[in-house]
Amino acid sequence: MKTIVLAVFLSLAIAPAIASAQEMTDELAVLGITAGMPYAKAKRLLDAAGWQATPPESGQAPLPDFPEIECGQGRDAVCSAGFHKNDQSVAMIIGTTQAGQPFVQGTY
Repeated sequence: MKTIVLAVFLSLAIAPAIASAQEMTDELAVLGITAGMPYAKAKRLLDAAGWQATPPESGQAPLPDFPEIECGQGRDAVCSAGFHKNDQSVAMIIGTTQAGQPFVQGTY
């Protein structure tokens, strides 16, 4: 049991360090969006700067509070959210905390 608790603790302690190493695109970095940031805060920054959420292709919303987040299917599925402004677009990889809160993992 101690081994499992230690493994969980270490994975939680290491995850933010790994996430913060992910580079953000220039558009996101200029807005102050960083890896590990709560998604709600990143979305507020994007909205305030005039970016519009890109609707997901599937039309499914795995997180009802954030209908723009789309998740793939399967064990290693990735969630993402896209935004556009004029002729620019950005896409973020979205993770969720154990409490189910989305956060920015990186960009692609």
